[in-house]
Amino acid sequence: MYGQPIFICLLCLLFCFSISSQTLISEICDNAIDDDHDGLIDIQDEDCFCAEWKPESLAPNPSFEQFDCCPESASMVSCATHWIQASAATSDFFHACNYDGSDIFNLPQPIPDGEGFIGFIDGVFTNDFNPNWKEYVGTCLRDPLQADSSYQLQFYIGFVDREDSPEINVALFGTADCNNLPFGDGDQSFGCPSRSPKWVRLGGVSAAGHNEWKQEEFIFKSLINIQAIAIGPDCSTRSSNSNPYHFLDQVVLAKLNEFDVDIHADNDLCSSNFSLSIREQVNTSYQWYKNGIAMIDATKARLINPPGRGSYQVRIDNERACRLSSPYNYFPPFESVTLNEISCSGKPYTFGDKQLTIEGNYCDTFKMENNCDSIVLLNLTIEMPTINDISVRIFPGEQFIVGDMIFDSPGDYQQTIRSAAGCDSTVHLHLSNYSLYIPQAFSPNADNTNDVFSLYSDSGLQSISNLLIFDRNGNPMFEGKNLQAGEGWNGNVNTKPAAAGIYIFLADVLYDDNVERKLKGTFMLFR
Repeated sequence: MYGQPIFICLLCLLFCFSISSQTLISEICDNAIDDDHDGLIDIQDEDCFCAEWKPESLAPNPSFEQFDCCPESASMVSCATHWIQASAATSDFFHACNYDGSDIFNLPQPIPDGEGFIGFIDGVFTNDFNPNWKEYVGTCLRDPLQADSSYQLQFYIGFVDREDSPEINVALFGTADCNNLPFGDGDQSFGCPSRSPKWVRLGGVSAAGHNEWKQEEFIFKSLINIQAIAIGPDCSTRSSNSNPYHFLDQVVLAKLNEFDVDIHADNDLCSSNFSLSIREQVNTSYQWYKNGIAMIDATKARLINPPGRGSYQVRIDNERACRLSSPYNYFPPFESVTLNEISCSGKPYTFGDKQLTIEGNYCDTFKMENNCDSIVLLNLTIEMPTINDISVRIFPGEQFIVGDMIFDSPGDYQQTIRSAAGCDSTVHLHLSNYSLYIPQAFSPNADNTNDVFSLYSDSGLQSISNLLIFDRNGNPMFEGKNLQAGEGWNGNVNTKPAAAGIYIFLADVLYDDNVERKLKGTFMLFR
């Protein structure tokens, strides 16, 4: 009596364990298998989410999120960890921990990265007029910039309305010694850093916007090693009716190749040695995907001869993070051609490397002159040999053509002809003449013998469409239409007998081959 409940409990435990085991399965991101059975494979599945990768900025605290103190008002850049007031003119630090500047500005939203950002003025034009009042923030770099190496600065600049945030040239300046921060010796009218021999302008970019944040970037090289930087307005003197004010966030400074995670195409799309590649880095692994599904053993920085049209991506993993490249859509041009072809029975039709003997629809891919694919759809018809029996009648002097042969005499013939597809067929031809009797004379004397001039045929004559008779001077004697054989002229003209003599006839006759033939001749009228 105790066995049954124990057995049921064991089944319940096994069932629960089975469900628990299934819920613990997560997607493996590089095996081209739907491991967790949710219908999504590899990077299609959120289990394989690769966190957004950003270059590691040489400028510390690039988004001004870290702070040593919460700003209570403007002019408190010193609260932003690792950043200082680079100029005597006082830039501002805003942070949601306390003071965010919303009491003064209608801040552009959303803030690009986190809750902290910088504000700066490019010339003071109210109260104490000072066009050289230029505000900068600066920091000592994690590692110095190396002379003649390529770097990129990427940042967000924020704008309020166009009057308070006009177009601006944002510039980056550098110095070989962190002790050169700040610059200007406390002079609020000193202007840009490069007025000091200890500072150089590294690069800059022009930016414009309206109630928005815009991402800007530029590439540069330095002639000297750089240990510290300052960022803010360019050196040009501005004139304005207001104090031009802008915001700064997410200042990322790194070597140029740190930003390069795009797939590059090598050679023409249809080239036999076409390949895709991504910049190779040390201590980095690669996994290629086609349409979100891992390509087994495609684990190098270069993918040679991608297997067909589709969207390709690379997952890049190193000790810092994983990155997923932007998709590269590989869709080389191709042509699509439809052929309707006829082949002779017993003679194979060559289609690529195939020899076809059965009719039907076929498809194959061929290379065009530019090495791109041409997709050919073939509708193949097999023409069987035929034997045709033809019985034809012609008038004497006419001809009948079979293939390239001409026949003009009655008889039985056999001829092989070739169709447009080049296939042979056999024709058995029975050729005969239409019989037509045209009297040489008639005698309209009411003896019921030869009283009417007409045309006669044993078979095949459908009608005498038109019969005209003239005397030797060309005067019309008779006209008849749609007559039958034996119907014609009775020898009278206006009910009076015509004179004996020679007369001329013209006739149109229609036979059962639906060909109308024209005849003419002379005959005698006897009295």
